[in-house]
Amino acid sequence: MVINNTVLSTTSFFQSDAWLFAVYIILTYEIVFWFSNSFLIFIELFDIPIIDQYRIQKHKKKLRFQPDIVHLMIKETIYHQLSLIFLTPALYFIFNYFGHIDIQGIRPSWSTILFQLALFILSEDTIFFWTHYLFHTPWLYKHIHKKHHVYKQPTGVTAVLSDPFEGIQTQLATWFMPIFIKETHIFTVCIWVAIRTYQTVIAHSGYNLPYITTQYWLPELMPGTIAHDFHHQHGKWNYGSFFSVWDQIMGTHRLTTSKKETN
Repeated sequence: MVINNTVLSTTSFFQSDAWLFAVYIILTYEIVFWFSNSFLIFIELFDIPIIDQYRIQKHKKKLRFQPDIVHLMIKETIYHQLSLIFLTPALYFIFNYFGHIDIQGIRPSWSTILFQLALFILSEDTIFFWTHYLFHTPWLYKHIHKKHHVYKQPTGVTAVLSDPFEGIQTQLATWFMPIFIKETHIFTVCIWVAIRTYQTVIAHSGYNLPYITTQYWLPELMPGTIAHDFHHQHGKWNYGSFFSVWDQIMGTHRLTTSKKETN
């Protein structure tokens, strides 16, 4: 009888919405994260002329993967993966505390999906800009955010280099709007995870790749990799995530450095 109850409890857990939520979110993240980074790691290790022509920092010698940076990236990637596994199930209960996330119901209309994704992006971009801007104040930069800037020629995996406090900031920006929308569907949330993960990896890619980057299509509104690579080179300016609107309003939008600013 005890064995049967244990089997039933285990079966119920693996069929529960909380379990399915965690599986869907983690699988979506891992597929996008590792597919994108596998490509970037490959081109980081090997010189491929047809791709290398798009490297943003061509004026500098390619740094490659130094042993200390490799060690740091491996350690931080492991921490990041473990935190994803342990914290994602809790996100399900946060969703349902403030609203409701539908796991097994019928997919909503595309108009609803696109409307919610637009809200997610606008909310994330606003929260990310202001918290990122705050992290560049002297004390917070020195004690928290500097860890993310250790690699001035970023590649996709370096996106996970961050202090735990900065990790909280990133998660707040990512999940604020999805959590507070009264009704969301796992399909919409998985699309959001894919968009956010891809955007983060590509922003740190170090390459102005055609067709697959936002700056190729909307360079004035979404400078993407070019803006964020510039941010890593100089440790300032371009604090936005998806858009350059807040940077333009606050006077922190830069794609080139004037001689006056370098002196």
